[in-house]
Amino acid sequence: MVLNGTLKEFILADVFNLLTQQRTTGRLDLASGKREAVIVFKDGAIVGADDGEESLTNKLFNFLVDIKRKTTEQLTPIFNANTKDLSALAAALFENNLLTAAELKGFAGSCIEDICCSLLTWNEGTYRFNSVGSVSAIACGVVTISAENIIMEGMRRVDEWARMRDYITEDMVFAQAPNSAGSEIHPSEIDIAAAPEEYIFGLLDGSGSVKDIKKSCCLCEYKVYESINFLLQSQRITAVQQHYSESIKAALARKEAEVASVLRATHVGSLIAAGIAAAFVAFFIFCRISLLPKLDPSAYNRDAIEHRRLSEVTESDAVQSASLLYRAINGRAAENPETLKKAGFLTDRDLYGRADILGRVLER
Repeated sequence: MVLNGTLKEFILADVFNLLTQQRTTGRLDLASGKREAVIVFKDGAIVGADDGEESLTNKLFNFLVDIKRKTTEQLTPIFNANTKDLSALAAALFENNLLTAAELKGFAGSCIEDICCSLLTWNEGTYRFNSVGSVSAIACGVVTISAENIIMEGMRRVDEWARMRDYITEDMVFAQAPNSAGSEIHPSEIDIAAAPEEYIFGLLDGSGSVKDIKKSCCLCEYKVYESINFLLQSQRITAVQQHYSESIKAALARKEAEVASVLRATHVGSLIAAGIAAAFVAFFIFCRISLLPKLDPSAYNRDAIEHRRLSEVTESDAVQSASLLYRAINGRAAENPETLKKAGFLTDRDLYGRADILGRVLER
């Protein structure tokens, strides 16, 4: 089945109804000026949508980084390897435990709904529908949305969407109000389906425009505007004039540079500390291998005992000789060690600490 025409002749809601009635499977390509978009149908239900930067792939990547706190190093290889196959991308994310099927279904459903509702506001451009046998490569495989529900939600948003764009433009910059209560919810605990404004509130630091925010965050354009509108109404944020925004950007750049400098210094310090620790460990191992065997306690004790025994034997012989000589000369035994010393037969070295030996010798 091939269907084509202009949106002036046949509005998009009518195209949706026709494809739903025919229970067709394929892709609906839209173009308006430089903008291009695609909506994927399966058996008459909507299962995927893409509107340039408002694509499920881009928003899913941002969701995994901002909300699920995954690293770009983890995600980039997986997304690059499955750029042309959404079902394969979903399977890879499940396999690597980066996302559950329930999480993908909830996030992708909301994202696809937002994209489709936004496209319903187009009143100029062309459309072309082509039937295909399989849409697995252009749909994540876990989302099925009734076209009727999309039309009803899109019509509800039309007036509000136009009203918000009257006073919120994409070049405006917002910052958290001085007296506003900051969100105490950790990003990983934010339910962006129930409270998207809490997520957007954390991104409004006065440095990026609305255009920057909607490009880098995981929410689609409508939800960004809706969240900013809610935060303005509750006076939690305020618009920042352009020259103030530039000052904030410069201050944030200086802060990032200071943090980078501290991290570099910390890294160098860590390397030095690691080097010292490695040298200490090497010295300890050297001592354990080379020196400790020589200082074996048992060996040391054996050597000390043997040295003491030899010393006692040597000094005992010296004392005994001195005592015999004194007896031979004086005809009597020496009364005490000092007598042998005074007679010149012993020195202080012979006497120091050897009183027990001298006593035993003199008793003989």
